[in-house]
Amino acid sequence: MNVIIVGCGRVGVELALSLQGNNGVAVVDSEPRSFERLGPAFTGRTVQGDALDRDALQRAGIESAHALAAVTASDNVNAIVARVARDVFRLPRVVTRLYNPRRLLIYEKLSLQTVSSSAWGAHRIEQLLLHPGMQSVYGAGNGEVQVYEMTIPDEWSGRRLAELVPADGAIAVALTRAGTAMLPVADFVLARADVLQASATDRGMKILRERLHTNGHDLEGSSS
Repeated sequence: MNVIIVGCGRVGVELALSLQGNNGVAVVDSEPRSFERLGPAFTGRTVQGDALDRDALQRAGIESAHALAAVTASDNVNAIVARVARDVFRLPRVVTRLYNPRRLLIYEKLSLQTVSSSAWGAHRIEQLLLHPGMQSVYGAGNGEVQVYEMTIPDEWSGRRLAELVPADGAIAVALTRAGTAMLPVADFVLARADVLQASATDRGMKILRERLHTNGHDLEGSSS
């Protein structure tokens, strides 16, 4: 797959080095010295030019590319480049980086697929501060839904999965027992040291954490 990365900052460099092994990668940036960050191990192409200039994109091979990532330090530039790649050159896969999460609504109206590192980072820090003991192993979107991993304590041994995982806002994804993973059902009986992974919203995660750290028998019939 041929990929164009617009912006050779920290994100652009990491993305380029990660993709280059099995893909053709071209990095576009207006500052020639920025390419030094790629290091001698980089095997892709570098194109000096203004990302808003179609000529630079064409020299990077956009007409035969399969995907483009707009990751410059400017939200406006990223949005324009992404729209040009999608609407003019008809690239099937376009992703843009969003620095200011308050602009997310605008990007959504433009139907742009975005990644907001600041929103995700703030959300992740909040979870670590407020909800210790539940490790986030994956986040979707900007962190609105995450997959949490937790170890079942003694207090929940012998109780049903449905009593721990709230029906509203959370879904059990997988459970590992003695090294063997499975897809648990609602009536599955938990055991000490089981490792549970559950996908949850903020609300579901708060309920799940409260239940996990409560001596379970008081929760019989609870709907919260």
